[in-house]
Amino acid sequence: MNRLDRLSAILVHLQSKKTVTAQELAQRFDICTRTVYRDIRSLEAAGIPIGSEPGIGYFLVEGYHLPPVKFTIEEAGALLIAGKLTSAFADAETKKSFETALYKIKAVLNSKEKMFVSEIENKMGVYDTGEHTPIQGSFIEKIQIALFEKNIIEIQYFAPSEKQTTLRKIEPVSLGFYGNHWHLIAFCHMRNAYRDFRVDRIKKLFVVDQHFQKMHPPIEMIIRQMYESKSLCKVAIRLKKGNNYEIVKKKCALGFLEEKDLGDTIEIVLMADSLPILGKLLFLCGKDVEVLYPSKLKTIILQYAAEIAQQYLNA
Repeated sequence: MNRLDRLSAILVHLQSKKTVTAQELAQRFDICTRTVYRDIRSLEAAGIPIGSEPGIGYFLVEGYHLPPVKFTIEEAGALLIAGKLTSAFADAETKKSFETALYKIKAVLNSKEKMFVSEIENKMGVYDTGEHTPIQGSFIEKIQIALFEKNIIEIQYFAPSEKQTTLRKIEPVSLGFYGNHWHLIAFCHMRNAYRDFRVDRIKKLFVVDQHFQKMHPPIEMIIRQMYESKSLCKVAIRLKKGNNYEIVKKKCALGFLEEKDLGDTIEIVLMADSLPILGKLLFLCGKDVEVLYPSKLKTIILQYAAEIAQQYLNA
């Protein structure tokens, strides 16, 4: 990237956020901080009103922006979803192009919209793309706004395990895409604990005109708490490097504890909440997988193999 293009890109980056650090600009454009300082001075010399605060970063003086383009908060949220899914599904070049386009779009947002995008972007993730199917659920926009405003949500939720729909009041914490579904991690008032709600199982959703005051811990800590509250089983397996390893890692990402590279294979230690479900997944890996422990998991896989063998013997 030549210097003129970089100066234009730095200006767009400055317009996309409330404040930007020199380290952030250096990392994005693969330059040293000294070069960032020179580029900022060049923009100031060209008449761009750039302010700075020690320890906080650079910012554009309020009122300076690109030609007006107005986005609603819902449209900004839709762009975040597109960005997360593009990051998961697209090739490297498309990801890079979309990232550049998204910076330009963020640059024309007003202060409140920038705060919305910055906060919600850190509370959304695509962890496992599964099969490429359409997104389920029609409440994503309302959930995003509730995450930003810290509003309590009231939902009618269908739980397949209990085969009933219950009314819940929840405090939304994080929205993520994995297992081929959107999931809302929230603090449930009824259970007095954090729960994972699949968005497509929400039958009705109302944003309550009430803010929650509780400071929730980071999502990684919440997920660990949720896992520890379940009856979990420690599992160790060896997998050949390749597609099956990638599939297992995606499907079991939340339960991963450690992995060790052994050359052609990788040894994985994880926590599983359902050995039958994990056994079915590992059975599909065929000879690429070796179960080290527990023996119960080996028995489950043997049973699956026996059932398939019996099916063909009876054919």
